[in-house]
Amino acid sequence: MGNSKSGDDTLRRKAEERLRSQKDLPDDISPEDANELIHELRVHQIELEMQNDELRRSQVQLDESRARYADLYDFAPVGYLTFDREGLVIEANLTAAKQLGKERARILEKPFPLYVLDRDRDAFHLHLAKVFKTGEPQTCEVRLRAMGGEEFYARLESIPVETADGRRMCRTSIIDISHAKLAEQELQRAHDELEKRVGDRTAELAGANELLKQEIAERKCAEENLKTSMGKLEQSSRELQDFAFSASHDMQEPVRKIQTFGNMLNKKSAWILDDQGRDYLERMLNSARRMSAMVSGLLAYSQVYTGEEHSTPVELTGVAQEAADSMRRLVRDVDATFEIGNLPILDADPDQMLLLLKNLIENAIKFRSEKKPLIRIYAKNVDDPERSGIRAGEQYVDIFVEDNGIGFEERYIDRIFSLFRRLHGRNAYQGTGMGLPVCRRIVERHNGTITATSTPGKGTTFIITLPSKKAE
Repeated sequence: MGNSKSGDDTLRRKAEERLRSQKDLPDDISPEDANELIHELRVHQIELEMQNDELRRSQVQLDESRARYADLYDFAPVGYLTFDREGLVIEANLTAAKQLGKERARILEKPFPLYVLDRDRDAFHLHLAKVFKTGEPQTCEVRLRAMGGEEFYARLESIPVETADGRRMCRTSIIDISHAKLAEQELQRAHDELEKRVGDRTAELAGANELLKQEIAERKCAEENLKTSMGKLEQSSRELQDFAFSASHDMQEPVRKIQTFGNMLNKKSAWILDDQGRDYLERMLNSARRMSAMVSGLLAYSQVYTGEEHSTPVELTGVAQEAADSMRRLVRDVDATFEIGNLPILDADPDQMLLLLKNLIENAIKFRSEKKPLIRIYAKNVDDPERSGIRAGEQYVDIFVEDNGIGFEERYIDRIFSLFRRLHGRNAYQGTGMGLPVCRRIVERHNGTITATSTPGKGTTFIITLPSKKAE
């Protein structure tokens, strides 16, 4: 600003000297020289006016910058103070004055330690001394007292500065950290309370530890007793299965003899009997045939677990086709139609898989409606890991055997898989009631489940869920 004014004075002096020199011009100066001189003076005059305009604009910008700086300084979110070596306040912004609860004019030229609590004044003086001694930024925390006696925690962040006249000062920001300090104190109280509770709880646990040891000992004893009982139960189960196998196998011989001699009596001596005798003989033969079928079913049921397990990759599509072909005559008699989809390859017992599908196909044909039987066999991957019966780490597949037969009410779903339980009278549908229980036993032996959905008059769908991939 001073340099600009000096330049203006120099130009002005030159212009005045030029004007004075014009008075000494000879009277015989030519008009061309006079015009040139006048033109030159006017150019200088315009230049001076332009420089004056530029100076005025610079002055306006400088004033605006000073105003912005003053606003930023005064209304900053933190308080700003400038101290000398003794802690005397040289400058302060409005925020600092508000924090201390006084007008700015009443803060200036006053010692800042007046606002510092007595027990923190030594910390402030040490902080101020470090700033001037090290020439590096310093930080400390003190408690300040505003006007009215209200106290608050403040963090002082200070840097050394040098004024234009060479004096060293300390410029400090005051950051109110009362909320953080209160939170820290609350956290400490909570920590102390937690330690107390932990101590109390530790004492309780120490007392309960002996009870826990005693309970563990009792549980181990109970586990040993359970293992013993499970061993006995497994032994009893094996003995029962062996008995069922042996009994059903041994019962076949007397039943066959009854059938054989009954047939011989019917063939050679039926003419001797009257109508009532022939009726008795026919009833005896029918009962013997039912008994033979029941014993065969019981034998098949017991063999599911007593027989040796042969687990091998089984292509179910071929097994399903083989099951349908094995009943070709029955299928032809009822004009049944099959739709066999692309079934998976599973690790299973191939003979039991064949028996499973044969029993389900036979069940669909037996309980057909007046419509032409349609039997569909297809599969889908199970995509619900939360389904009941699904074990973690294994993949499963659903195999569906669907028919369009007479169906049944689903409230009887548990009954159809029980031994010798029938939903219909013996005269209405032939059979022993062993087919579906054998199916369930085969599926359970392969760690799967079997169920069904049905609607009377519309058909039944059996759903077999089996593991398709074992956990690694």
